[in-house]
Amino acid sequence: MQYMYKLEGVSDSWDISRSNNINYSDLAPGTYTLKIKARSYSGKVSDESAVKFIIKLPIWKSKAAILIYLIIITIVIYRTINSVKRLDNLVKNKTLQLTKEMEKNDKLLKKVIELEKRKNNYFVNLSHELRTPLNVISSTEQLVTELNKSKDGIGKSKLNGCMQVVRRNTKRLLNLINNIIDTAKIESGSYQLNIREHDIVYLVEEATLSLKDYIERKGIELIIDPEMEEKIIKCDEHEIERCIVNLVSNAAKFTPEDGTIEVTIEDLDEKVKIIVKDTGIGIDKKYHDSIFNRFNQVIDQGAESKGGSGLGLTITKQIIDMHGGQISVESELGKGCKFIIIL
Repeated sequence: MQYMYKLEGVSDSWDISRSNNINYSDLAPGTYTLKIKARSYSGKVSDESAVKFIIKLPIWKSKAAILIYLIIITIVIYRTINSVKRLDNLVKNKTLQLTKEMEKNDKLLKKVIELEKRKNNYFVNLSHELRTPLNVISSTEQLVTELNKSKDGIGKSKLNGCMQVVRRNTKRLLNLINNIIDTAKIESGSYQLNIREHDIVYLVEEATLSLKDYIERKGIELIIDPEMEEKIIKCDEHEIERCIVNLVSNAAKFTPEDGTIEVTIEDLDEKVKIIVKDTGIGIDKKYHDSIFNRFNQVIDQGAESKGGSGLGLTITKQIIDMHGGQISVESELGKGCKFIIIL
């Protein structure tokens, strides 16, 4: 017995087999028709028989699977894009933050450098201020020593003159050192005030009058003009006098001959206003916020000859602040200064 068969879609010719088993493998998905005929030993061929069957797609290739794949791919792409965006935003934010930090650090560095420069200028100026009276005292000592070696010695009149120079410069040195010490004490919080009731009009007048001879010798007119005879406030009399002396003597240093210094006192009911006004060289507006800080003093090339260390205004503001008061300045370059204290 022989069998003839063909699988439509795979082969167009008839295959012959003596076995009644037919095997096909790796058939592609689709619809197939298997046709079979048998031939006996006598040569008689049977009618043709057909079997139709379908090879389905594997589940991972089905439409549902492809749809799931598309959904998964879409989700992955979406999540990847979002992750990239988040990472990009994070990088941008970090970059912006680092840029701001760098700018901030740069500003701080510049501020520190500027502060160090100001401190350096302050200590250089202070060194000059300490050196000047020391040089005068040293020169005077050498003069007295040399004169004393002469046959006639040093005369009484000459000795008195030299001693006056020594006393004046010793006092200047002592005042400067006291200012340095007091400033350090105030900044550390260890400086104490002796607050009591005092007549502020009397304190201001006496402090100003103590400089009258010095000011008039410079050819400057001094005017004291209180609008009341008496005003009792609570303060430390010695420290307030010190503030007035600082302001008035400072005005005298920078007011030319034939100029005017005017000290006025105004009654503000619960407060009192003290004004020290001069017709001196004035202060540029850009320096108004820094003149009370010892490390931000206006650099004056003539400060050494004028005897200014730059500490007077710093101590004055510190003392006024400790009294709970206020101090400010109104000035234009070349138009004099007006310092205002409110207590």
